[in-house]
Amino acid sequence: MPNEIKDQALLALLRRGAMRSNDLIAKITDYHGGPVTTEYMITSDIARELIEQNYEVEVEYLNRKMVNGTTMRRSGPPVKKFGAQRTDVAALKDRLIPLAIIEVKIGVKTLNAIKGDLLKITGTIRSLKPQYASRVRGASIFQVHVTGSSRRYKKEHLKAAIQRVEKTLRDELKAYGGRNAGFRFSFQAFQTADEGIVPREPEPDGDSLAWGQHGHATRFYAVLIRSKQSVPPAPRTFAQLKAQSKS
Repeated sequence: MPNEIKDQALLALLRRGAMRSNDLIAKITDYHGGPVTTEYMITSDIARELIEQNYEVEVEYLNRKMVNGTTMRRSGPPVKKFGAQRTDVAALKDRLIPLAIIEVKIGVKTLNAIKGDLLKITGTIRSLKPQYASRVRGASIFQVHVTGSSRRYKKEHLKAAIQRVEKTLRDELKAYGGRNAGFRFSFQAFQTADEGIVPREPEPDGDSLAWGQHGHATRFYAVLIRSKQSVPPAPRTFAQLKAQSKS
């Protein structure tokens, strides 16, 4: 088991998990598609992807178990008390060391919808020793859904609407990152620009055509979170090892 999950490897796993949920919705709606209406579907599909790559995975995992006797920071400000706070999906090493801390949300239009998740992830990472904080990846995975209507039915209408939401999210994340200088936040789209956009189209109605159901734009994104702490060098003496254990 590796000591960390690289950014691109984690993003690939997260994307495949989200697309599992997306593809299931497509199948049960005769490929019209639509939003996933329960976060747990996406959560379980992401967990399944990680498990299939042989990662140790926990769902609804207590954050205080990630910040444990081995990983908890000893110096600096007091470590946060986590109580019953839980993480949607946690990838672990040796059941003790967090490799990935993942939260899932649906119904997102602005950053306010995921700020609680961002705070939960960064608060957990801040409570870890530098050698663990520098390696763990945090990720907030979320779905954005824009409904079609009698006035918003063409592909270009829906694409413009989803692009406005995406721009809002990117701008808000940039401002949020500026206020949280200890972390890097990167915005990631899981689909190409045209994917997830379904216009309203004519459908057979006897011998003629009639307008079908309203279209939609349903897309998936992630905010990847990394601490800016650097990996401390491996201790070469007992004194260095002792000092590192107290950090």
